[in-house]
This record gives sequence, structure tokens and C-alpha cells, in this order.
Amino acid sequence: MVEKTALIVGATGAIGRKLTPLLSSSGDYAKIIILHRRATPFASLAKVEEHVIDLESLSGVPISDPVQTVFCCIGTTQKKAGSTQAFQRVDRDIPIALAKWAAAQDAGAFVTISSLGADAHSKSVYMRTKGEMEQGVAQADVRSAYILRPSLLKGERDEFRLAERVGNRALAVIGPLMVGRLKKYRAVPTETVAKAMLACARQSEPGVHIVESDAIQDLGA
Repeated sequence: MVEKTALIVGATGAIGRKLTPLLSSSGDYAKIIILHRRATPFASLAKVEEHVIDLESLSGVPISDPVQTVFCCIGTTQKKAGSTQAFQRVDRDIPIALAKWAAAQDAGAFVTISSLGADAHSKSVYMRTKGEMEQGVAQADVRSAYILRPSLLKGERDEFRLAERVGNRALAVIGPLMVGRLKKYRAVPTETVAKAMLACARQSEPGVHIVESDAIQDLGA
């Protein structure tokens, strides 16, 4: 019988809402712990245990069971967050803090979402924030860390994102033509990313692994 426990932050996001039921229905984990700022619709799912906490302070996480895998799906936009600083707290600081927490708890694997083109030296606030997050996660000393870099996401969103909507429409036309080195620029369904996250957790190879968008498509197929 599987006795492993997984923890998810960002369960209601575009990817998290696909990953949570996927983990609940899989045989990989006996318990799925959700940490969230407010109650989620997933508390009634099999194996799910939910805790409403302040995600910017993980020191008081009320968990007694050892956690083998931590999934971080949290993310926002500058517009929704209200400022660059607030955006960076969510997309950079919380994932880094969670990775450090995972290392302190001796979790075997940490799997998180970044972005295609992430670069800590980028002039783009978004890409630089994602790059800085990657650096922090890599330095957190988790035994096995997987950082997924999807291209534009296809799937439900809580908020309207014009640039993403326009990009997805364009990629829907040219996507089939994007092969070889161009494959990683195809739009990726959120469900595919969720499946790829679980595939990475199953691998749990030691070290820090950057998973580009084309590899995500293959892992989540």
C-alpha cells in the first residue's frame, strides 16, 4: 500500500486545478495536503487534507505526516497582485520559501512551474522574477528539484489575459508547423503540464532539472 504524502500550493490555479484531482485519483499518494489562503473546492476529494494558512509564513504549517513530494503551482500577474513587489512575493518568494521548507522537511522532490524564457538577468520583470525564482529553488538544497518552463498555457483562467489569448489563437494556427527546435514554443494545455509534473515527481532524480516546454509536452502526453 502506498503511504506517500504530497503537498500542493496553488491548487486552484490553472495548473493546480488539473493537478489536484490527478493526484487524488492516482495511486502514487495516500494523502494530498493542500495549503491555501482560503478554502478550496477540493476538500471533498479522496485523500485530500486542506489547511488554510498565510502562505508568506510557512513556519507554522500544521502538518504532522512526513511529506515526500511538494508541488508548487502558485502564480499571479502584476495587474492582479497590484504591484511589482506583490507579484514578486507570489511568483518568486513563496516558491523559494516553499523549496527551503521542503528541504528542511527532507522531502524527496520539489516540482514547480516557471516559464519559457525565464532569465534572472532579463529586462522583463516577469522573466527576471521567474529566473530569480529558479535560482532560489536551485539553491534550496532539495534532493530532487524539477523546474518546468511551459510556453503559453491553454486552459481555463480565473482572469482574462489578453496577450495570452491572442498568443494562443496565433499558435493554434501555426502550432502544427512548429517542429524540431520550434516545438517548445507551442502552446501547452494546462492538463499536459499537470501530467508532466506528476511524471517528474515519479522520476525524482537527484539534482536540479530544468524541463523545457517541448519536454513537458512529451512527459504529459
